Amino acid sequence: MAHPHNLWLPALLGALATLHAYLALDTIPRVASARGAVAMLWLGFGAAVLAVGVWTTQYLGHAATSSLGGVHAAVAGGIAWASAVPALCQAARGRAWLAGILLGAGLALATTFDQRLDRPGMASCLAWMLLLGAAGAMAALAWRERRPTPSAPRVWGAAALLGLTIAALPVAGNALAPDAAMRPPAQAPGAAAFVISALVLLLAAVVQRAQRELARQAAQIRGELESARQALVHQAFHDALTALPNRAKVLAQLQELLPTAGREGLDVAVMFIDLDGFKSINDTLGHEAGDEFLRRVAEALNASVRQRDTVARFGGDEFVVVLERFRSRENLGAICEKILARVGAPVLVAGQKVTATPSIGVAVFPDDGAEPTELLRHADIAMYAAKERGKAGFCFYEPQMIARASERLALSTDLREGLGRDELRVCYQPKVDLRSRRLVGLEALARWAHPTRGHLPPSMFIPLAEDCGLIARLGERVVREVAGQIARWRAEGLPLVPVAINLSMQEIQGANFVPSLLRTLAETGLDRHAIEFEITETAAMTDVHTTLRHLRELEALGFRIAIDDFGTGFSSLSHLRQLPARTIKIDQSFVHGADVSHHDREITEAIIALARKLRLHTVAEGVESEQQASWLVQAGCDIGQGYLFGRPLPPGETATLLAAGFAGAPVGA
Repeated sequence: MAHPHNLWLPALLGALATLHAYLALDTIPRVASARGAVAMLWLGFGAAVLAVGVWTTQYLGHAATSSLGGVHAAVAGGIAWASAVPALCQAARGRAWLAGILLGAGLALATTFDQRLDRPGMASCLAWMLLLGAAGAMAALAWRERRPTPSAPRVWGAAALLGLTIAALPVAGNALAPDAAMRPPAQAPGAAAFVISALVLLLAAVVQRAQRELARQAAQIRGELESARQALVHQAFHDALTALPNRAKVLAQLQELLPTAGREGLDVAVMFIDLDGFKSINDTLGHEAGDEFLRRVAEALNASVRQRDTVARFGGDEFVVVLERFRSRENLGAICEKILARVGAPVLVAGQKVTATPSIGVAVFPDDGAEPTELLRHADIAMYAAKERGKAGFCFYEPQMIARASERLALSTDLREGLGRDELRVCYQPKVDLRSRRLVGLEALARWAHPTRGHLPPSMFIPLAEDCGLIARLGERVVREVAGQIARWRAEGLPLVPVAINLSMQEIQGANFVPSLLRTLAETGLDRHAIEFEITETAAMTDVHTTLRHLRELEALGFRIAIDDFGTGFSSLSHLRQLPARTIKIDQSFVHGADVSHHDREITEAIIALARKLRLHTVAEGVESEQQASWLVQAGCDIGQGYLFGRPLPPGETATLLAAGFAGAPVGA
């Protein structure tokens, strides 16, 4: 044989064709993801890489058996490029079968375009070549397209199939339609073809690597942007402190949930929860401790409901619970009781045991509202009704609450404006020695001179001031008014008795209470021994550490301390002994009940006996009859206060009482 085939040449051609095919196939996803001119550039680039592979195999494959020159191989490469462009375009659209036909036909034509069809066997040769090219190309592309994002081994497998097809076509063409007469002497394979192929492969590899790096960076940036977007969405719909859903999230959830519940006949309940006493924790222990307390409340709420229920924080000390598919209102009541027990339990924060009292309002869909905002508003109204009934409880929404809530809102607005217009008045109720009936003290009682409602008692506006955050302003106004009035009485030459001023729980636990009090007294020049502060037993037992510290500060400054409404709270004897109090005031409910209840009489007598053992003075509130006064004297009570001895009086009438009392006239005689 004149021109034997070297075994290494087919292997080399197959390897080169596979590399070109791999780099060409690797452009398909880039064509699919790009748009416009960029997609066309990738399409042309991939087709060019494949065309150079065809040109190289044509040039080197025929070099051992024919006199084909570079021009002929270049024409074959051009045909391959022209067929590869639409083929890769169709492959990018997921049409592997059509892409295989186009590419296979192009490869077959590139191999046989110079053959004469009238030669014996040429027609069947062309048919076989078309079949071989189309089958190989379709198999390669179909293998690659079996997955949306093919792995590297799968792409390499497809490239090997396509590469073998490209390399096999010239050999098959020579075998099927040999033309010995046209074969000239053998030529050595051109080194230039290897160099050109290698350069194209290197260029394509560099471009593909650079593109992969850009794609990786772009994916990283997209991932970071998506993470940032998700973080922003989370922040928009969740509370930063507790990670609970916020108002916007709850509204969106209810907007989606309520129509479904309406169609399926399901009940949905909304609970609005407010914490009484949280402000004092925040003011006394600091914001970090307050934040930690709120996180503990969130944990307690989550532990009180089912996993499918939603616990949200609306801001400050307001929480909302959304419950789905509850059994009955009795079941809701049991859940409320569980929340009251868990949230109201003392917790250790900043090394101190603290507690806040939850009040819960409940509104039920569809009975109490059909819209999310309506349900939340009605639950909020019910929560305020629970506060009015004594706090530490829950209340279901009732339609008549709307009127009370509107009145409450109007009254709170009037109170805020009234403090600015100096509508607050202070009256003074006498306290007398039960044996001698001599005046021994006064209690300052705030009255609100409302422009349209007349004089309102403390029971109507003190709780409102506490809820609206006005109690500190109101308390400071009372202290300033009392201090000024005592100074005026002194200027008139009237002897003075201690004047008792009531302190709320929020006032005594406020971090700024004592400094503000000292500023007020410094401005008025009042002797501190002229003031006695009364704090209820319940307030004294709330956040005992803070309360005790502030009361001791007051005692050290010369103020007297009295425990008001004694017997209605839950203080222990150990706590009572720690308080720097000189006086305990027996709640009027025991005094009134003693007339009809032997039990109340015994409790009152026990309180008086306890006070005497502790060397404390006792004051009985609500004394309205001589019978009550006589019994209290027999029981050993020291001081009485009530309508029997006088109603709360304005400053002018109180001055007359002071003059008469110190002149020797018994009060109430």
